[in-house]
Amino acid sequence: MNPLEQVLSTLRVNWAVTTPLHAGGRWALHFVGRLDLRVEVVVQGRAHVIVGDESFWAEEGDCYVIAGRRKYRIAGAPDTPSVFAAPIYEHEDGTPRDAGRIGEGHDTTLLGAGFTCDTETARLLDVLPPVTHVRAGTSAAQATIELISREIDGSKMILDRLCQVLLLQVLRDHALSPSAHPQLGPALKALHGNIEHAWTVGELASLAAMSRSTFFLRFKETVGMTPLDYLLRLRMQTASRLLRDTTDTVASISAAVGYRTESSFSAAFKRCTGRSPGEYRVT
Repeated sequence: MNPLEQVLSTLRVNWAVTTPLHAGGRWALHFVGRLDLRVEVVVQGRAHVIVGDESFWAEEGDCYVIAGRRKYRIAGAPDTPSVFAAPIYEHEDGTPRDAGRIGEGHDTTLLGAGFTCDTETARLLDVLPPVTHVRAGTSAAQATIELISREIDGSKMILDRLCQVLLLQVLRDHALSPSAHPQLGPALKALHGNIEHAWTVGELASLAAMSRSTFFLRFKETVGMTPLDYLLRLRMQTASRLLRDTTDTVASISAAVGYRTESSFSAAFKRCTGRSPGEYRVT
């Protein structure tokens, strides 16, 4: 299984909000990045998107996913001054509007859905690119995008479910892409396939056919953390899932994620989560 597929197989997302945006003329919105994941579909018209150093035009039928709590901007034109997005999407009491409206007229419609993840999953989202742009007609998710376009004025419950399906489809397609970390692929696959092994940077570098120093720098630049920090987070995510979803003993879970003793696992788990394994299990 592709390493990113393994992250996605344990991805637990909570729906936050699904709201259409109707825009026209000159308009621009900026977002502060309150959510772990966001998927947006251009149902009508086009929008200029900026996420960090990346910018692109999202055309009708396109969608894109923003990973991590990143600031970003969408606009009808790149040079239009932006306004804060929250008042467009929410009432003063914080409840979502049925639809956001901005600008003059109506030549663009977007549907955005935001998601939060559990803490352990959110820590691993750095393995995803900041933004994944899917152009119309180029993805297996196209059927879902077309359904969203047809349901844009229909049932909110259906739109909620379709957006969650779309999010997972886009991320799955990225995980299966040959371009998803090709040089680091063997090392990531080894980490995910054998998290109980006492991996060293040297072993992982050999799998990636790189020198130790080159591999360490490439991994940190690409994933956003060192190889052993990534392994630690992967182990803690797996342990959290086992504590939450099984009745396995703490001792057996500690062995399953690579710790020789229950006490060393418990100490590492508490450092990472702020709670002991027993406290995590009962909350």
